[in-house]
Amino acid sequence: MMKRMRKTRLTLALATVLATAGLSQAAQITSWDMSKVTYGVPTSITNPALIFDPFNYIAPGSLVDPNTGAVATGGFMPSGWSKYAGGYNLIPNGAMTWKERDTQGPGLSIVNIDDVTGENCVMSAGWNPDSTPTATQMSDWWGIDKKQCSDPFQSSKRFKVVSRVLDAPVDMTFNVLDDAKETKYRILQKYGNQTGNRVSGYTTQLGFVDANGNFTEATPGQGVAFSLKNGTKFSNTNPTSSTMANQGELDSLVAHGLFGAPDKHHPAPGYFNPYVRATFGLLAGETHMSTTGMGQVLRDMFGEWMPSNHLKGGYYFDMDLISYTDNALMANCDGVFDEAAALAGAANAGCTGTWVTYRESLTPTLNPDGTWTIPAPVGTDIRKPVPVDAATLAMWKADPVRWIPGDIDDFANVNINEFIVIGNVSNWPTYDGNGNAKFTIRTTPTFDDTVAQAEPGTATAADFLVTIAAPTTVLP
Repeated sequence: MMKRMRKTRLTLALATVLATAGLSQAAQITSWDMSKVTYGVPTSITNPALIFDPFNYIAPGSLVDPNTGAVATGGFMPSGWSKYAGGYNLIPNGAMTWKERDTQGPGLSIVNIDDVTGENCVMSAGWNPDSTPTATQMSDWWGIDKKQCSDPFQSSKRFKVVSRVLDAPVDMTFNVLDDAKETKYRILQKYGNQTGNRVSGYTTQLGFVDANGNFTEATPGQGVAFSLKNGTKFSNTNPTSSTMANQGELDSLVAHGLFGAPDKHHPAPGYFNPYVRATFGLLAGETHMSTTGMGQVLRDMFGEWMPSNHLKGGYYFDMDLISYTDNALMANCDGVFDEAAALAGAANAGCTGTWVTYRESLTPTLNPDGTWTIPAPVGTDIRKPVPVDAATLAMWKADPVRWIPGDIDDFANVNINEFIVIGNVSNWPTYDGNGNAKFTIRTTPTFDDTVAQAEPGTATAADFLVTIAAPTTVLP
């Protein structure tokens, strides 16, 4: 089955090549320039006592490392820099991160001529986890299909970059091979707020970094531009709003599991609001874009974009008992939540307020095929969230395998969809005269107190909800 699948992909890719055989090869991104990257230490070294995820196990010899070509011999998936559980590579002011399974180090890859569609993209690195749906032996599961732009929805396609310093740029530089033609790339990215601060927006610029580390934004017509899916470039003087583009062309989206109506990719509505998706609005020019604010549906409830160390608490139901798949959010802590305390068995599962649910009930239904039906959320126009009673909380606590309290980490991430066009490379200031050049995507998180909205219960827009432990002590 796997050989037939690869043959089909290769046939389609060959058709694409033949169809364009009469054309000159276009400018091509060849790699992520990692000269400024500090490699993360492998998890096996930083945490030798780590209990490995049993679903990460593979038969020895059945996977080839996409970075080094080495064959797995120890029964666990190898990776260039983070061997088992999770990985990161430090970038100045931020990091490239990934969850180690089908996504692997260095966290990002460049696809030139997708083996099904012929498109180009910048995406995560690793293997397509859905490439062998009929596999009957371990050797067929891994080491066959590298990730491609056209891989299925929710197959870990997005590379993840996080900012760790407010108002400080995170630069990603790419190596380019030129022949004076233009090429379009789809950017499949997840962007995370690990600054420790509220963020009201961010800017993204296309430009160049010189030998001294100085960044200069590209000028219109210089050969690196944001565009629509069809390649139409945006204008700096007349920028395009994300509301005028199709979804998937120009987006900065909070996870649909939290906010949003059902659509072709998401059959279930969002937990907090089943009608409206939470997004950063975008205003895109040719060489820069900026956010126009987080969606009101999120700001009215929680204020500005929250960082990973000040998240809201959730109670999850594990539907398949597989650690790397998403669990169903069943309730949330209306108050301050401490994940470490919750997992250690703290009273009220680490919530200093009240556990409430937006779902119509708290009882998942087991289906004959072994799957679960999760009760639908109820919009606040119909009903306010309902407190979870003590008996239910006690039942959940007694079954920690199925019922798990934890941070709602999707609050600290947005999914970015955008396109860029590169060309005219010989006019770039980084051009070396031999067909090689570099360009940089710079992202800077910001906080504008003049427009930021405070979370209900806080004094200012920059604040977080806190727990009062004593009259003179405030704990975050």
